[in-house]
Amino acid sequence: MAERWLWEPEVAGSSPVAPRARSSAGQSKGFLIPRSGVRVPPGSLFFIHGWGFSSKAFPKARGIDLPFHGNSPLEYKDFFQLARDVALRVPEGSLLVGWSMGGSIALLMAYLFPERFRALVLIGTTTCFKRSWSEANIRGFFLRLKREGKEFLKEFRRLAYGMDFEDAIDLEGATRLLKDYIELDLTHIVPYIQTPAVIIQGTKDQIVPFSSALSLYNLLKRSILIPFQGGHFPHDESLIFKVFKSLREL
Repeated sequence: MAERWLWEPEVAGSSPVAPRARSSAGQSKGFLIPRSGVRVPPGSLFFIHGWGFSSKAFPKARGIDLPFHGNSPLEYKDFFQLARDVALRVPEGSLLVGWSMGGSIALLMAYLFPERFRALVLIGTTTCFKRSWSEANIRGFFLRLKREGKEFLKEFRRLAYGMDFEDAIDLEGATRLLKDYIELDLTHIVPYIQTPAVIIQGTKDQIVPFSSALSLYNLLKRSILIPFQGGHFPHDESLIFKVFKSLREL
């Protein structure tokens, strides 16, 4: 039997979710989150990329390369320390844009520093990656990564990003980071996060299934879920910047 790893993801069969009703009573001028009544004060954008990529994945926003990726200035101990290190490099009042693993880091940052960030935009994010993939798929992924190295990384990048992506990576260190990420479980801390959040999730995402976005949406109190017809990264930038434009101009 041929090796497989998440080529046939388990995607929730639910239809796109309408945002929960929100009250905007007593709120001052700010940004209107699309399809809700929630307004968020302005702040600069800061992008946190996913595993296997770098800040070049979203070049129109300020960002940072995570450990073992791109030209990262960061050292790695654990995810809580990483969230602290990244938070210290992000201007106060920023709107955090976290993609995949970067979304999980953004959640940790909002939990550790509840007053520091204006809002979160979470793309393809899960509270616990280990629950998003089967154990067989996880084993298969690491087996192929060990055997095929950067050739398999190219395949993964193409699937996750929707096109070829090139940047430096320390594959040995990045593999250690990924193993820790798979074990990371934010389920018990997400309900305590008060930072407003927009969750953007592709209905055809083969990395993080739609069911994971639903779980995050139900746990994150001040959030709305915006589905889009696509994969792990919304390459139709009009979708992302529609959110940003609404946050900035309304």
